Amino acid sequence: MWETILGFVSLMLVAVSLCFSAVQTREVAKQSRINNGIGSATALMEVNNLSRAWHDRLLENPPLRAYFFDRKPSAPTDTDRSVVVTLAELLADVLECELQVAGLLPDFRFAHSWHRWPAHMLEQSPVLVEVVRATPTGGPRSTSCGALPASPTRPP
Repeated sequence: MWETILGFVSLMLVAVSLCFSAVQTREVAKQSRINNGIGSATALMEVNNLSRAWHDRLLENPPLRAYFFDRKPSAPTDTDRSVVVTLAELLADVLECELQVAGLLPDFRFAHSWHRWPAHMLEQSPVLVEVVRATPTGGPRSTSCGALPASPTRPP
């Protein structure tokens, strides 16, 4: 008889333990979702800050905007060539970062469309295309920015 009672008590303790484990698992999953949301928000804010910092540099020198938004080429003899190339390098880094963050946040509602801005910027900025092409094959910029517009020296 004592064996039966001890067996029943043991069975009840196992059931309570399983229920407690289920509650703990649910709470861990809930906490993970919260932490992922916080991480996503932090990543979005950081990408936004990078983008804003790049645009702030254009605000400091408005004539350079045409190199990035109006398809204006930058000739090697241009007096502002070094500044334009540096801004293009910074923009390429910002675009690469945005694409990488989009890849890390597949559940973010707009992550699937983040490739559109880098593609648009590559269409609008010959100097950006030049900088991305100058990145060694397999480098971050050459793979993150996707397909580049065709050029006379490099097929698409």
